[in-house]
Amino acid sequence: MDKPERKLPKRYKPREAEPKWQQYWEEKGVFKFDRFSDRPIYSIDTPPPTVSGRIHIGHVFSYVQTEVVARFWRMRGYNVYYPFGYDDNGLPSERLVEKERGVKATDVGREKFVEMCLELTKEYEKEFSAFWRTVGLSVDWGQDYSTIDPRSQRISQRSFIDLFKKGRIYRKEAPTLWCPECHTAIAQAEVEDAEHPSVFYDVAFKHGDREIIIATTRPELLPACVAMFAHPDDDRYNDLIGKTATVPIFGHEVPILADEKADPEKGTGLVMCCTFGDTTDIAWWQEHGLETRMVFDDEGHMNSLAPGYEGLYMKKARKKIVADLAEAGLLKGEEPITHDVNVHERCGTELEFSVAAQWFIRVLDMKDEIIAAGAKVDWYPDYMEVRFRNWVENLKWDWCISRQRYYGVPFPAWLCESCGEVVLAEESQLPVDPLTAKPPVDACPECGGALKPEGDIMDTWMTSSCTPFLNLGWGEDDSRVERFKKPGDDGTEYMMDMRPQAHDIIRTWAFYTVVKSILNEGKVPWKTAMISGHVLQADRAKISKSKGDGGHSPSAIIEERSADATRYWACSSRLGTDTAFSYDLFDAGKRLVTKLWNASKFAIMRLEDFDPDAPRELAVIDRWLLAKLAGAADRATRSFESCEYNGALQAAEHFFWHDLCDNYIEIAKKRLYADEGGDEAGRRGAQYALYQALLAALKMFSPVVPHITEELFSLYFAEREGLESIHISDWPVARDEWRDEAAEEAGELALAVIEGMRKLKSESKVSVATPLGTLRVATSQDAWDKLSALSPDLAAVSSADGVEHVLWDGEGDPGDGFIETDNAAIRVAADIKETE
Repeated sequence: MDKPERKLPKRYKPREAEPKWQQYWEEKGVFKFDRFSDRPIYSIDTPPPTVSGRIHIGHVFSYVQTEVVARFWRMRGYNVYYPFGYDDNGLPSERLVEKERGVKATDVGREKFVEMCLELTKEYEKEFSAFWRTVGLSVDWGQDYSTIDPRSQRISQRSFIDLFKKGRIYRKEAPTLWCPECHTAIAQAEVEDAEHPSVFYDVAFKHGDREIIIATTRPELLPACVAMFAHPDDDRYNDLIGKTATVPIFGHEVPILADEKADPEKGTGLVMCCTFGDTTDIAWWQEHGLETRMVFDDEGHMNSLAPGYEGLYMKKARKKIVADLAEAGLLKGEEPITHDVNVHERCGTELEFSVAAQWFIRVLDMKDEIIAAGAKVDWYPDYMEVRFRNWVENLKWDWCISRQRYYGVPFPAWLCESCGEVVLAEESQLPVDPLTAKPPVDACPECGGALKPEGDIMDTWMTSSCTPFLNLGWGEDDSRVERFKKPGDDGTEYMMDMRPQAHDIIRTWAFYTVVKSILNEGKVPWKTAMISGHVLQADRAKISKSKGDGGHSPSAIIEERSADATRYWACSSRLGTDTAFSYDLFDAGKRLVTKLWNASKFAIMRLEDFDPDAPRELAVIDRWLLAKLAGAADRATRSFESCEYNGALQAAEHFFWHDLCDNYIEIAKKRLYADEGGDEAGRRGAQYALYQALLAALKMFSPVVPHITEELFSLYFAEREGLESIHISDWPVARDEWRDEAAEEAGELALAVIEGMRKLKSESKVSVATPLGTLRVATSQDAWDKLSALSPDLAAVSSADGVEHVLWDGEGDPGDGFIETDNAAIRVAADIKETE
C-alpha cells in the first residue's frame, strides 16, 4: 500500500482514516520487532487475555494504557518487543465452552470436550485479534502465542520437570480448597471473600445426660464432626476434657479436647471440629491426629457417612438437618447473621475442603526470598508493592497446581500404582499427554510396579506464570533469553523490562510469575510492574466478563466515537486507580482530535514555504514558546518513564491548548502571514517556532491518539522529516538553546496583559477582535523592561493602535479604567473603538 497522498481536506473522518492507518502500519511492519537490530531492546510481558468471554471496555482501558507506553519507548529509539498472547486453557475457557455449547465436560467425555474447547477458543481469538487492531494496538502480531499451543505446553512442562528435580514440587494427599461447582481443587489465590447471610444455630450434643451446646453456621457438617474443643483455661468445660460427646442425629462419639485456639468468648466457648469447615479444623486435625470423615462428594452432595441425607446437595441437607434437630428438641436457638465466606473467584460458589492427592509447589518456606524479589521491581504506582508484600506475608498454603478438569496442560508424569513413585517425561517427549503417550520406562524404577498416567491437568496459572519464558523461548533458544536479560544497578538480573497488569491479579499472575522466575531461572521477571485499575459501572461494580459490561460495548463505542477518542478516555485517569465509566471524556477526546486537525491545518498553510536553512530571527514570544515546549517535553518524558501516561497527556494538552493555540498562534498570527516588504527574518523565526512546536505536540500526542497524529504527520511533516510514520520518529527532546528563563518570564508577563485585554473586552460586551485605541499597561519599570520588546505582538493580538507603559509600583490605583489581571503587579486599560 502506497503512502496516502498529502492533501488538506476540509474535515477529518476517523471512520475512514483509522482503518486506513491500521492497514498501513501492518503492511509496512511499522511495529515489528527487529531481531537483527543492534538497538537496545525494550520488552513487554503483555498480559494474554483469558479466553472466557467477550472483550469488555475494561480490557480496552488497561491495554491502551500499556500500549501508549510501548509507543513512547519505540520513539525513544528502542527495539520494542511487544507480543500478544491468549490465555486459552484451563477452567475459564472450559466454563465458556460449557455455557456456549450447552454441555457439561463430564457428559461429553475428555477427548470430545477438548476438541470443543480448541474450536471455540480459536473462534474467540480470531475475533479478539480483529478487535484489537481496530483499537490501534501497536503489538507485533507476528509474535503471538496461545497458552495451549504445543510450544507453550512444552515450556510449561519443562518448567514443571525442572522444579520437580529441584525438590520444589511435591504430590501429597492433604486437605485442599475445593469448588463443588467446578469439581476441582483451587489455590489460595483464587479465593475471594463474599458477604453472605447465614444463621448461627445452637445445637445440643450430649455427654451422658448432660447437654453440651455449640454454635455453628454449618449443621450439615455434623456427620463430619471428629472432635470438640474448649480453651484449657475455660472453667466451664474443665470436667469434660478427655471425655466424649455424642453427635446429635448421627450418634457417633467424638473426643472433647483442650486447645488454645478455641475462643472462650465466641459462641458457647465450645466448638466442634469437622473435616473440614475451615483452616482451624485442618490445624486441629493435623495436630491432634484426628480421623477423617469426608461427608460430601466432588459435586457437593452428601455421601454414605450422612445416612438419611445421602445424595442431597449440602445446602438442602442443611435445611433438612435443621428441621430434624428441631423436631428432636436438639435445636436450642437460631440467630440470623451476615458474615464473610470464601468463594471461588471464577464462579462465586462457596468453597469446601476436600482431601485428595494434589500437586503443590513449595512456597511457604521462601516468603522472604519472594518479598525480596518483589522489592527489586519498580512498581508503578509504588504502593502496589505493598499489596504484593502483604499477599506473600499472609500466605497459608503452598501453591496447589493440579486441577481435576480436562482442558489444560497435562502433567508430564506417570505414577507407580504400587509405591507412588513419580516418573517424568524425557525432554524429547515434550509436549506430552501421559494419557495417550507411553512412559519413558516400562515399569517403576524403584519397585518394578506398573505405571499409570497422571490424569489431572495443571492450573492455568501454572502456564500463565511462564509468560516471560514463553516470550523468550525458554529452553528453546537460550541465546534469545540471554539477549533479552537486563542487568540491574545492584547486579540483579531481570528477564524482561515491563509487566503490565491489573491490581486484582497481583496475588495470582504477578506472584506466581515471580515464584517461577526465581525458582526456574534465578532471576527477577521484570524491572518494572505497571499496575492498572478497573472501570466501574454506575453502581461502582467492576466491569468484567462475569459481571457484564454495563451496556458499554467497546466495538460499538469505537464505531460511534472513534478509536482515538476511546484511547483518550483510557488515558484520562491516573495509573492504578479505579474509574467510573463516563462518556464525557470520550467527548473531550473528540474535541482534541478536532482541535488538532484545525490548528494543524492553519499551521501547515502558514508553513508551506518554510525553509529551515533560511536566516531567521526569533522574537521573544518565539523563544517563550520554545521554552514552554522544552518544559512540556521534559514533563511528558518523565511521566512516560514512570508509566504515568496521564501525566504525559496533561503535559501535551497544556502545551497544545494553552501555550500553542490559545496564545502563541493568536499572538504570532500576523507575523506568520507572508507580507511583501515585511520582516521576513522575523516571519521565518515564527515559522521555525511553529514548526518545532506543532511537530513536537503531534509527537507527544501520538502514543495516545495515533491515527489523527499519523494523518497530520503524513500531510506535511513526513516528507520533510524523511520518515514513513510519526511512530518511528524521535521522541521530542528539549534542545539546550530552547531553555530561556528570561523569554519565559517575559512571555508570562505578556500573557497576563493579554488576559487583561480579553477581560476588558468581555466586560465591555464586545468581541475579542474589536479594535482598541492605545493599550495602556500599568506595571513596574523592571516588568516593562521585560515586556517592551513584546509591544508589537501585544498590539497585534489586541487589535490596538499601540502599547503604552504606565509606571505603577503595584500600590493603590494606577488610574481610571484599569482592570486587574492574573498578575497582581499588572493592570491594563484601553478605549474601545467604535465600529460601524
